[in-house]
Amino acid sequence: MGIADYALAMPGGKLSVDDVSRESGQTVEKLGQILPSGKFSVLAEGETSWSLGRDAAARILARTPVPLDEIGLVLYAGSSEWGTPFWSPAAKIAQELGITQAHCYEVSNFCNAGMVAVKLADDQVRAGTHRHALVIVSDRLSQLVEYGTGYVELFNFADGAAAVLVSAEAKYEVLGAAHHTDPQWVDSYYGEIKDGEVKVERGEKLDGLGEAFLGNFTDLTHKVLAGLGQEVADVAYFLVTHGNQDTHRKYLAALGVPDSRSVFQYDLDGHLGGADPFLALEELEREDRIGPGDLVIVATAGSGFTWGVTAICRT
Repeated sequence: MGIADYALAMPGGKLSVDDVSRESGQTVEKLGQILPSGKFSVLAEGETSWSLGRDAAARILARTPVPLDEIGLVLYAGSSEWGTPFWSPAAKIAQELGITQAHCYEVSNFCNAGMVAVKLADDQVRAGTHRHALVIVSDRLSQLVEYGTGYVELFNFADGAAAVLVSAEAKYEVLGAAHHTDPQWVDSYYGEIKDGEVKVERGEKLDGLGEAFLGNFTDLTHKVLAGLGQEVADVAYFLVTHGNQDTHRKYLAALGVPDSRSVFQYDLDGHLGGADPFLALEELEREDRIGPGDLVIVATAGSGFTWGVTAICRT
């Protein structure tokens, strides 16, 4: 049981560090530390986050065909800002793909939502509730950032989508997961409507969020591995949400893991939200660095704040 296939879809637009510098007033040198890629993917005119997710899902169904009437669940995972209010992107994607026998709904847990949705889908397939489930992970993060605010930690927010087919015959077995929300950080970031558009605002800046990332990631990693009877040394790769590369490196260091047992793509693009781990997994496969039996830990985090660790294994 687990991930039978997955695919990514990237938008047609790009923003550069120079563009962001002009809008924000921040120097190119400072922005280069946050955006080492020099440019990042954003929705082009006419593109939507849900249509990117649909395209990713269509790629899966084209190469891993399953009877559409056997897809009993369609989950759309992200940050709840779908672009159209009071509306279901999961149902829209099902309609566009011709999936008519599924329960369609949204999972909102910000950049942690993708792996939460994968685990929810796996649980239902494992229980025999559905033969197949489709998870779409997509956000429009770049459109939520107002560069004039000076919230530079958000300036790497980019756009992209992943789709995941969950079935009994899996390429990656989902072994287990653990999640934890620390509500003291709930008001750190929130959305406000400005000129008819949702933009991210920052609340009172409390000390210790970086330490909370490190502590929760490491605690949850040990919890998941203990539940599997495994240790850090047994893990082939640690894939981490690409929100902050310093946090990424500190997490690996806390576990005593070299950078070679992870994937760093900060010089390729911005933070794609919950799609980050699938872009990293795709790199491992493309470079033939992962094989049968390899255990992978996926560490994700989202505003709120929630941290999650999911263990998958290449079959």
